[in-house]
Amino acid sequence: MGDPTPWQADAFVTHAGMGGSSEGLFTGTPMIAVPQAVDQFTNADRLVELGVARRVHTADATAEALRTALLDLTTDAEVARRCAALRADARAEGGTTRAVDIIEGLLG
Repeated sequence: MGDPTPWQADAFVTHAGMGGSSEGLFTGTPMIAVPQAVDQFTNADRLVELGVARRVHTADATAEALRTALLDLTTDAEVARRCAALRADARAEGGTTRAVDIIEGLLG
């Protein structure tokens, strides 16, 4: 993934809730998804489909399994490419500034 900035993690272990998943995509950070409930399972599957995450079942989330997933993610050039592309896409959308502009435009 290249040299991270001082605040950039090499990877992110997440339960794959919408907030964490969105943050990982926005920052271009590969994720290890360990879903716990509700939408997290679908989110984890989608992150894997997008090529930016590995999914680990809760019962299998041992130190060894997490280390294996971490090394796999951080040494995979395609994961780095997908993370960078999705990061660029997410940032091109305009984030909260654009959302505020849209809402204020609708309010008149």
